[in-house]
Amino acid sequence: MEQQLRNLFIDKPFSAEGLNIQGFSIIDIGKGKVKKGKIFSNTDFVVDSDRLLKVLENKGKVYGYTKKGQLKALYVVTRDGHSLTCDEVYFSSDLNGEPVKNLMDQQVVFLMAQNASYYKDGKAVFQGNVVPKLTTKTGPYNWYMAISFALLYSFVFCTTLHSYLGIFSGIMMGLAMGSCFRSHKYEYEKPADEE
Repeated sequence: MEQQLRNLFIDKPFSAEGLNIQGFSIIDIGKGKVKKGKIFSNTDFVVDSDRLLKVLENKGKVYGYTKKGQLKALYVVTRDGHSLTCDEVYFSSDLNGEPVKNLMDQQVVFLMAQNASYYKDGKAVFQGNVVPKLTTKTGPYNWYMAISFALLYSFVFCTTLHSYLGIFSGIMMGLAMGSCFRSHKYEYEKPADEE
């Protein structure tokens, strides 16, 4: 079990996109989906809708994994102040023994750590294991996207405003978009005794 738990925390820099699982979509299940109950209609695990609504009302999160529109896994993340805890996990019976379960765990652990990192005293606990702090490294400014969007917006603003002043607006918008498209790498902090 210890080996399985150590696999939750990726020990090298990674991107959020690299955690996506081929064939599965992760969804954030809100109050509306829980109240309708349609998403749980074709699952082979039992979910207490009232419990999920209570978690969501207390600003917790419910993550689900779907495959071809069918719910295959459910993670219930409770919130107590700035502390996030996930002790409830449900898997479809056809995922038993599948390595994809560990990949799902890794992605949910990342999402919990990311949410906890927004607070100075934020903490994430996944099935009794405290998740290490998550650090973010932002990549260089994306000049390619900045220039592309500057040209696009300049053209759009010039034609809609019927003025060359649209070029200035387009350049400003393009420069802003260059910041939006910077790459991000994440890494879990290592405990002091491992360094």
